[in-house]
Amino acid sequence: MTGSRADQPPRFVVQCAKGKGWKTLVVEEDLGRGERAFREVVKVKPKGFFRLIRLDHNPEADYGGREYNWRLLRLHDPRPRDGSGCAGGRSGWWRWWPRRGERVPLPVWLYGLAILAGAVGAVVLFLLYGPPLSPESPPAVAPPAAGLSAGQAVKGGLGR
Repeated sequence: MTGSRADQPPRFVVQCAKGKGWKTLVVEEDLGRGERAFREVVKVKPKGFFRLIRLDHNPEADYGGREYNWRLLRLHDPRPRDGSGCAGGRSGWWRWWPRRGERVPLPVWLYGLAILAGAVGAVVLFLLYGPPLSPESPPAVAPPAAGLSAGQAVKGGLGR
């Protein structure tokens, strides 16, 4: 079985990136037809990742002649070619942060709403609890009656 597959001609495969792997779209026996299929696939879906590879049969394989060596011939990468690997030359979450000199619209209505909510809250607290105590204001608790200790005045009893 292995001897009959050792003289196989190379195959040319067009593959599309799917998740972390590659899905085979076309298998051709001729390089010209493989390149033509590669160009057609790229023309149909220009934003996809595609590759054209050459498969050579591996006669020393231990898997009954089902192992191939492959070599990348062409790769279609739709990302911009600025050398950074991401759009705009930035990586990570800094991509979404505005650059220096960029004008970013500020939500002025949101800031106004926050200030208004704070002012309304302060007025409500002032109306509920009254003005803050100052050193000249009378104490909030009346002084104990004459001859009674503070504990007895609070309990309300006379010598109990």
